[in-house]
Amino acid sequence: MLVTEAICDRRSRRGSVAIQLGLLMTVLLAVAGLGSEITFLLFKQRQMQAVADSAAMGGATALMRGYPADFRIEAKAIAASEGFVDGVAGVAVVVNRPPTLGSHAGDNASVEVIVSQPQTLGMVSLVTSTSFSVGARAVAAAGSGGAFCIIGLGTTASGVVTIKNNGVVSSPTCGVGVNSNSDSALTLENNAAIYGPVSVVGKYSLAGNAHLYYQTPPYPRQNAEPFTDPYVSVSLNAAGASARTQPTGCTVCQLQPGRYAQGLDYASGVTLNLAPGVYYIDTRLNLTNNVTVNATGGVTLVINGSYAMNVGNNLNMSIAAPTSGPTAGIALASIRSASSSITQKFSNNATLNLTGALYFPNQTLQFDNNSAINTPTCGQLIARMVSIQNNANLKTTCSGTGVAPVTAGGPTQLVE
Repeated sequence: MLVTEAICDRRSRRGSVAIQLGLLMTVLLAVAGLGSEITFLLFKQRQMQAVADSAAMGGATALMRGYPADFRIEAKAIAASEGFVDGVAGVAVVVNRPPTLGSHAGDNASVEVIVSQPQTLGMVSLVTSTSFSVGARAVAAAGSGGAFCIIGLGTTASGVVTIKNNGVVSSPTCGVGVNSNSDSALTLENNAAIYGPVSVVGKYSLAGNAHLYYQTPPYPRQNAEPFTDPYVSVSLNAAGASARTQPTGCTVCQLQPGRYAQGLDYASGVTLNLAPGVYYIDTRLNLTNNVTVNATGGVTLVINGSYAMNVGNNLNMSIAAPTSGPTAGIALASIRSASSSITQKFSNNATLNLTGALYFPNQTLQFDNNSAINTPTCGQLIARMVSIQNNANLKTTCSGTGVAPVTAGGPTQLVE
């Protein structure tokens, strides 16, 4: 009897141990599953943090450059490109300027991005239907970049940008930048003035009652970083362009884009209407004696050779660059191989109504003898050297014009 009871007792204990082991294994499996889900949450949070960082940087960069005009669109587009589309699958991408939290709260030069998405965990869902909201936050500060619309690309010469004899860059939104390391890289003389920010790799020289007005720190800057040519990658190549000859015998002439091997030569009150496109002009560009040019539908004129254009004597030119395509933003340019000894002039009461860039990367661009530059929204003068002896009324509201914005200052950086 005692032997039988002992055997039964051992069997009952073995059964109890088996039950306990089963329960323990269940707990261990649950812990392991919960651990993997916590690891997943940590992974999602890190992924969202990387997205928030990138979106904040993109938004702050757009804010500094002014393009795209709505920096929130840029930030959300960057988040979407990483798989976090605002309003899809519970994702929320919130972009704030100024930030609402942290050390940069209230700072209008900073952009805050908050990315969140609810996550459902399998093990946790066995005991509760509550989802976990995972999120990340980042703040980026825009660089101290002013908007620049006159850039001298020359790197060593003095007077790479020269403004003199009552010449004025009158818009406070138009900065002047110079890449030369010379002690007189930017030269202002005889009542010349600049009203926008100034940034020079070398130094500037003021003489004869010349002034820099409205300079807000960190401007004017000397010993600054050089500017990047915003159109350096643009190809100005006539290959494949349709062969054209200029219309003659007309007082109102209609021109089509293509390559004009014999150039263009008009005078005496002729009106030229240019269809949209790129015009490669070989040999000569003579527009004088009250010629009117209407080229506002998206036109690029390219001086396709080493010659000096002759434009003046009451010329009235209205030109707007293409807003898209290979020459977007460029209204008038010379090819890169053009001789650096040539000066391209607007003179003798020429009036230029410009939306876009005048781009002469290896030549001097000069305005004198009462020539006038008017840019209702956006204009740039970018050349190896720039010389202005009269009023330059340029503006930098360039969103949607195709013009590549040019900025300077400290870099955009993550601050939270």
